[in-house]
Amino acid sequence: MSHETLLTQDELDFIQTMHQNPQLNQREASSSLTVKGVSQIRDLLTRLAAHEQVTIQAQFADQQMSFPLSLVEDEFHAQHLQLGAPSIFEDGPLGRPWRLTLEEPVALENIRARPGNLWVTQVSFKGLLVEVRNNSQPPRQFAQWFSPVGYERIAVRGTLERKTESGLYAYRLGQHDKGQTERLRQFILQQHRLAHPAFHSS
Repeated sequence: MSHETLLTQDELDFIQTMHQNPQLNQREASSSLTVKGVSQIRDLLTRLAAHEQVTIQAQFADQQMSFPLSLVEDEFHAQHLQLGAPSIFEDGPLGRPWRLTLEEPVALENIRARPGNLWVTQVSFKGLLVEVRNNSQPPRQFAQWFSPVGYERIAVRGTLERKTESGLYAYRLGQHDKGQTERLRQFILQQHRLAHPAFHSS
């Protein structure tokens, strides 16, 4: 498949603008695009979105963003491409997910919002780096709540991958419901904006 440039600079700027809403936990009103064009294009996009994962890739500096798109139909039967929060990767041989290092570790909580022995030090959309406190053993799996300050808590499910040289534990995040996954991606995107303001400025 050819990697031709499919979007103009104005379209790329528009996509960037759609993800600059500073309000957390709110779906952005501009996160959809009206699909215009001949019926063959609409049919093709409908088929792709129905059967395949459709994304827009954006490359900048040493990072890459992958925006998921889905085709939705409104009450007037108009079709729109809806963008979700992106997956952010660091360039390199493995294309590692961008990791946010938290200023202070955040305790994972149970359903009653009580903190446990697992404290998150780094987070990506695919995994967590966790400190285990109180001399407890790291669980092979967990289903807990991640509650960063100023943000609605997010359900996370992890499977132990390995112990690091620094004594922390790497957990791979499992698939949760789409709403929880989207909220985690939105949180990471918001933190990426704070870490890279030059990229997100209009």
